[in-house]
Amino acid sequence: MPAERPQEHRSGPVQPAGGTGVQAKRIVLLGGSGDVGSRLARLLLENTDAAVTVVSRHAGGHDGQFGDRLRHVSFDLSGGGNLTTSPKDIVVNLTEVTPPSVARQVVERGGWFLETSATPGYLSAIQKALEGTPGGGIAILCVGVAPGLTNLLAAEIATRARDTVHIDIGVEMGMGRHYGFAATEWFLRTAGQPYNAFVEHVPREVAPGRFRRKLAFRSGHPPRHAIGYGFAEQQVIAERSGRQLKTVRSFVALDPAWMTRLLAVLLALGLGPAIGRKARGLTRWLLRTPAIGRSLSRFVLEGFDDAGHLTGRIRLETGDQAKATAVMTYATIQSILERGRPEHGAVTTITDHLSLDAALRMLRRFLPGTQVTDSFADDAGKPNEMLG
Repeated sequence: MPAERPQEHRSGPVQPAGGTGVQAKRIVLLGGSGDVGSRLARLLLENTDAAVTVVSRHAGGHDGQFGDRLRHVSFDLSGGGNLTTSPKDIVVNLTEVTPPSVARQVVERGGWFLETSATPGYLSAIQKALEGTPGGGIAILCVGVAPGLTNLLAAEIATRARDTVHIDIGVEMGMGRHYGFAATEWFLRTAGQPYNAFVEHVPREVAPGRFRRKLAFRSGHPPRHAIGYGFAEQQVIAERSGRQLKTVRSFVALDPAWMTRLLAVLLALGLGPAIGRKARGLTRWLLRTPAIGRSLSRFVLEGFDDAGHLTGRIRLETGDQAKATAVMTYATIQSILERGRPEHGAVTTITDHLSLDAALRMLRRFLPGTQVTDSFADDAGKPNEMLG
């Protein structure tokens, strides 16, 4: 492979019809009092003129410095009550207790619905609820980091290396800071949930940990163990690539590395379902223990051709996942405010609205330590590295 270099991106999002932005009445954060939601609310209030409404069962956690622009609504999203939204509202779903019917309701009323979930089953339920949705609204799936940023990175590889048919996505999560209750519980619950990975164009149900490989998350450093995990974007990326991508797999690693090995052993012993069932109690216990490792996120995506030769690799390092998720969601909202709707139907993904360039600019603005490098096969298309 050629030497890795700081990445310069040329691709951009699909241009909106008419090139005009959106005048949002308000931005509604469903489950917005949590770790990501509180960060996102502050980003929006400090960097836009929009009013922000935080909806959660126990709304609160923000100070009063923003006056009337910040409103809290106490509402049990899991209770099945009627959540009132208005046309042009931008609604960000940050919790999986929101009924999928809410997504349809927002789109039917002409609003924007941004979905951040990483759970394949929940995202599929959202997609099903949106099928044939009337009205002038837009849903955006895969908003955030994983999914979200990973979708943009995968699209970059597929676009720049057209012979790519297989993409592996690696996510390394630093444990130097406790994440919110919902995010920690999600990770543990997912350990017990089989998921669909696209292998040779076929959705194949696999258990977490069934796929394993080593990934070098940093150039010049030895590869680290990573285990297959049920992030929702692997199915979305495969489906939206047309017939180009035959196989898309997601892997997770933890920092410190011994935590990855421990999780791999527990999954190999068949304890994933037990971890999933006890996720809530384990989360309470983990959040009381000292944080260990580093507080950052690393990503490495690798593309391969039909012969298994490496076609391209992108590495990215940024801040902890909660901060990065809030920044990526804010970047998507900014794109809506500036550019408006794309020339697509009512159900879109982050790649229809946000370019990788724009995402990286935003990450570097709010997380200055963000670094990206890439390397691709030469223009002659000669294979230069084999899939191990």
